[in-house]
Amino acid sequence: MEEFDELYFKYSDRVYSYIFLMVGKKETAEDLTQETFVKMFRKRNQFDGDSKFSTWLISIARNTTIDYLRKQRPVYLWPFEKFSVLSAPESVELKVTTDETVKDVYKQIAAMKRTYKEVLILRKVQELSVKETAEILGWSEGKVKMVTRRAMEKLRLQMKEEVEPNESFR
Repeated sequence: MEEFDELYFKYSDRVYSYIFLMVGKKETAEDLTQETFVKMFRKRNQFDGDSKFSTWLISIARNTTIDYLRKQRPVYLWPFEKFSVLSAPESVELKVTTDETVKDVYKQIAAMKRTYKEVLILRKVQELSVKETAEILGWSEGKVKMVTRRAMEKLRLQMKEEVEPNESFR
């Protein structure tokens, strides 16, 4: 049990944030995080050390989340308070502006198809390497790079469209 507690303490925030960004509900993310760690503990003898432990654990979290999403088909209503990118003291105006930008980015990611959402969460939010992302998703490194590039292009386009609405309605 001490080993389990140590692993949970070390990795739970990373697992929770990944799951939360995929499902968008705090309570669901908490439940799926717990389920991920239970599965990890049951399957701990299957970890072969070919990849990093954190990569293996995120793979379990991904599979657990996908199983949930297949069953639920959830509506994405995201609370964003937890995911503020500012850490240094800053002016209130700058913080509000930046928080709104972060919220907009997460909303745009939430609206994307699952493959784009997954790769952006793993590469840009979780800051995993191309290799780690490929291991988690079961893709080649080339596919991770290609899908990341396409997802980022789509995100930029969506953000631009939000900032510059279609002027044909004037």
